[in-house]
Amino acid sequence: MKKKKVFLIPVVVALLCFVLAWVMPPIYTTEIRLQIDASSSETGSFGAVSSMLKSSAGGLSNGSIASLLGSQNTIKPSDLYLEILSGREVALSTIHKFRLDTLYKKKADELSLKRFNKDVMIGEDASGIISCAFEAKNKVMARDIVRYMVDISNERYLKLQKERLQYSIQYLKSQERELMDSVRSISDELVRFYRDNNLVNLEAQTELTVKALAGYEAQINNYKLSEQVQGKNNADANEMRKKRLLLERKFRELRGKYDSNYVPTEKSLYLNSDWASEKTLYQEQRAADLKRFTTLLEFVSTEKMNTESQSLKNQPVIQIVQDAYLPDWKTRPKRAVWAIAGFIGSFVLTLFFVVYHGISTGAIANCGEARQKLEQIKASMRK
Repeated sequence: MKKKKVFLIPVVVALLCFVLAWVMPPIYTTEIRLQIDASSSETGSFGAVSSMLKSSAGGLSNGSIASLLGSQNTIKPSDLYLEILSGREVALSTIHKFRLDTLYKKKADELSLKRFNKDVMIGEDASGIISCAFEAKNKVMARDIVRYMVDISNERYLKLQKERLQYSIQYLKSQERELMDSVRSISDELVRFYRDNNLVNLEAQTELTVKALAGYEAQINNYKLSEQVQGKNNADANEMRKKRLLLERKFRELRGKYDSNYVPTEKSLYLNSDWASEKTLYQEQRAADLKRFTTLLEFVSTEKMNTESQSLKNQPVIQIVQDAYLPDWKTRPKRAVWAIAGFIGSFVLTLFFVVYHGISTGAIANCGEARQKLEQIKASMRK
């Protein structure tokens, strides 16, 4: 009969746990849910075009342009907001605003922060919804705390975004000035090149010279064939030879020999072909550089105007999906959970005690070896 009464202990403990959970002050949890509008919060985003311009800027001597295009991998707006919301400044501001340090009975900020971080729950789900929940005995205070935390975070987030926009504008302006200087420098260089070398159109003049050389060469070859037909000691052959030699001399003069100090004459559109080939390559390279710099300048100017217009807009960035609410049911302690946990725990302990008592007193048969081991354990503990 006594053994049966022993097993009433878990029932009694479960009832005590149930009553204890009943009389303990309830803890309420409230939550606010929000989403960051990524389209309205990106600052200085160059998008897909940046990869094209990055490769275009790679061959330029201006390394800062490539660094500009390569440094626009901004973090996700939600990540930035989570950093602010879960940061130390917001937590301390909330603690001091609601005097939670007095409630926690903690004098040091670090101890208050540890306790505060146990009560607050901040996270983001797979769809990008940010949640901020808080547990407290006072449901009104819990609701006001999460609203205050979100309001402070919104203010600091918007301030950060504004600062980033201003920085982007200043940075884009400096790059725009630098690109304009580069475009102006290359343009002046090409103008000086044409003026100093008495050029009208290098490409057209080179083509004209090549055609003239080809005409001379064709006539020279014709005269050579005619000389072979007429023979060596022939008046007509001698006359043809004189004309051929004259054409060959003009051909050599027109084609010329490369000289870095060569300057085309103002009286003729023909050029030294070797010199023209080198200068054509130089002009094509500088023209390509000018085109790339101009493309970059147009792009950066467009980005600057877009960023400036974005900084003047007052569009919503943070959308409240679910506002904080007054919970109508406590989160904990849960009476059923406490009762079940008390029953299971006390039942296991009671069962262990009954088995132990049965082995030590011999009430349980065929457990001599177990009893001896228990005696050894008791003896070792007494020592």
